[in-house]
Amino acid sequence: MASLRAGRHARLALVIGIAGLPLWWFLGVSALLPLIAVPMAVDLWTRGQVRLPRHFGWWLLFLGWVLLGLGTLGAVAPGAEESGGRLMVFGYRFYWYLAITIVLVWLGNTSREKLPDRVVYGLFAWVFVVTTAGGLLGLLAPDLGITTLAERLTPAGLRSNNFVHSMIAAETADVQQVLGDPRARPKAPFPFTNTWGSVMALSLVFLVCRARDLAPVWRWIAVAVGVLAAVPVVASLNRGLWLTLAVSGIGVLVLLSLRHRHAALAALVGVVLALGVLLPSTSLGDTVASRLENPHSNERRGQLVEATVESMTQGSPVVGFGGTRDVQGSFASIAGGSTPECPACGVPPLGTQGQLWLVLFSQGWLGGLFFLTFFLLTLTRTWRCRTTNEAAATFAMGTFLVQLAIYDTLGLSQLMVMVAVALVWREQSEKAGARHAVLRVPRLRDMTRVGALALGGAALGAATLTGHTVQERSTVAVELTSTPTYLATGTAARPSGPETEIDTPRPTSIDTEAALLRSEGVLAEAGRRVHLSAARLRETVGVTAPSNSSVLEVSVTTGATRDPRTAALAVVGAYLTERQHFLELRRTDLIADLTQQLANLDPADALSLPARTYLVNAIEHLRAGSGTVGRVIRVDPPRALAPDPRVPVSSGAALGLLIGVVVLHLAPTGRSRR
Repeated sequence: MASLRAGRHARLALVIGIAGLPLWWFLGVSALLPLIAVPMAVDLWTRGQVRLPRHFGWWLLFLGWVLLGLGTLGAVAPGAEESGGRLMVFGYRFYWYLAITIVLVWLGNTSREKLPDRVVYGLFAWVFVVTTAGGLLGLLAPDLGITTLAERLTPAGLRSNNFVHSMIAAETADVQQVLGDPRARPKAPFPFTNTWGSVMALSLVFLVCRARDLAPVWRWIAVAVGVLAAVPVVASLNRGLWLTLAVSGIGVLVLLSLRHRHAALAALVGVVLALGVLLPSTSLGDTVASRLENPHSNERRGQLVEATVESMTQGSPVVGFGGTRDVQGSFASIAGGSTPECPACGVPPLGTQGQLWLVLFSQGWLGGLFFLTFFLLTLTRTWRCRTTNEAAATFAMGTFLVQLAIYDTLGLSQLMVMVAVALVWREQSEKAGARHAVLRVPRLRDMTRVGALALGGAALGAATLTGHTVQERSTVAVELTSTPTYLATGTAARPSGPETEIDTPRPTSIDTEAALLRSEGVLAEAGRRVHLSAARLRETVGVTAPSNSSVLEVSVTTGATRDPRTAALAVVGAYLTERQHFLELRRTDLIADLTQQLANLDPADALSLPARTYLVNAIEHLRAGSGTVGRVIRVDPPRALAPDPRVPVSSGAALGLLIGVVVLHLAPTGRSRR
């Protein structure tokens, strides 16, 4: 009786959770959707036996790697800022991973009599309808924002966190200048426009599968919804969505051709040709053409991917860093960052802009291998598309794999993929003679062996740190004169004649200043002061800058026998001296230029009086001024840099764990249990 009641509660949770998606968005509690897995877990607990899908071990290894990321969550990644506050985001991601795992196992263990395929397809077809409605709402009311119940109840300090705000806010669209003018990119009922696009493409698979078994009138309604969805799909400017839909369309053409469904194939080709002819003559066609001609974010995405993979490979290739990291500066400047006038000037964190990059950066190369292997091996069991469930799983996983490099799919998108996998696994497991893996509690002896190997690996990882030289680091912050005031000649009485146009030197950028600080002359002078070679200083000096500032932060790392603070101050002092000399040369050149222009003017010409007055005032201003070029605003005391044990220890434990699992799997007792 308890098992029957738990099963009903689990099925009800799935229906309410998915069907109530618009309401959860309106209330600001969509982030609680994974809680539908709680009654499912209770239902599984009450059962005598729980079957597992084929290749599930690869997914369990991936989940283990996610947990191992806790060990490296606080480690500093190359090219990233040192910051904290990552535990909440890590917990949220693991909460989703755990939920979709439970949904996969529960649905695969729930018979089709209790939860028919058509009900599941209908639920997620409803997601397509909701996403379409949200897209249209975003286009009609792009500035609409609802103060949700969750926002009202969340403390102000927590609500100001960008991550939390995105989870509890209810906004219909993001207004962005992708094509040069403000355009609404729909996202309701989701936090981000890319999430909207990902869900749209994946839920379309469920709509098509459900429509196959509907009465003709309902089938035509489904077609009408699909046609209506084309408006927000095109207006969203979402190239990732367009790409996945195009790939899915090609897949359908191939499938119909292989099945010799000539009538359906001809109809689909006719629709595609009609769209190809009609779409260019509409405003939607102009939108598509303009978007394809304006890549917008391609270069930045490519740079971010390169930086993500390079940072992970250099810093923690085995287990990754457990989560994302903020980039130091931007790809254009060490002081780059978003501003109210240019929110796109900032760089997204390392490990974003694609689930694949999140997995690689957070779980390393091995974690990425486990993640992809599970889906690719599952795809080998469905690609023939012999049944509706196999076709749904193939297209869902195919769409998902295309989206991996484009979208952050963890959430409802990946939940739908797991649902498709569960449906086909359930169908295949009901066939006569199908083999099943069964969930069992590992024996204490096996757990002890694996644990011992993991601890041994962690110890070996820690041993790699022995013998490292203790170092110290000190940082000196220097505020620069952003515009050399004594080079500003003013604008009073500036004449309009071309003969007196003055090319005032532009202030140097913060990156130019950083290059000057690391120049051979500056480092040689600083090295002379502290008895170090310029080459040695170059290896130990680091230069960063807070976002959108004119402050340089100069760090010097030395051995424990030398004071890094003295070396850092020497570098800053030599730099300010060189900067003063450089700007004095600029001032001398400008005075000479203005003096020559003044000499070229005829004093007897009354028309040249404004120009002569301006030039005289400018020359006097330059001769009188010799403002400061910068000042030290902070000197940090030396800080010991002990070798960070988190990456080597976690990596060693992970490799030991993997060896233990492999040994256990290959052992005769392990094989018989499986």
